[in-house]
Amino acid sequence: MEREELIALLAEENPVTTACREALARGAAFRIWDGAFGSVPANNLAATYGVRQAHTRERGIPTLGFAEAVETLRALGEQHVRLGGVTQLDPPYYFQLFLTADAASVLACIGVDQRHQQRRT
Repeated sequence: MEREELIALLAEENPVTTACREALARGAAFRIWDGAFGSVPANNLAATYGVRQAHTRERGIPTLGFAEAVETLRALGEQHVRLGGVTQLDPPYYFQLFLTADAASVLACIGVDQRHQQRRT
């Protein structure tokens, strides 16, 4: 997938997709996973990301769109979802993308502030 195509898929106007779209426009690295590792049943991801949401909340790590993404994944049930990610370096932020299996649209996006990673080292 080309950068401009992914930017276009992030058309929804909300804080997390706007931040992700802007990061891509500024040159952030991105990847959309293919193959067996790239397509996962949404309900499996909902369980995993529900735990991650609790972890970030307990540690006071700033996030965007977490609750909405977990809710979307739960609602999708067994539907397969393709994974992607966008890594912004300054300020350090990671965006987890959940796309349709054919990568034709973005279903949900989570943004996680990575400054806590810098403090751990």
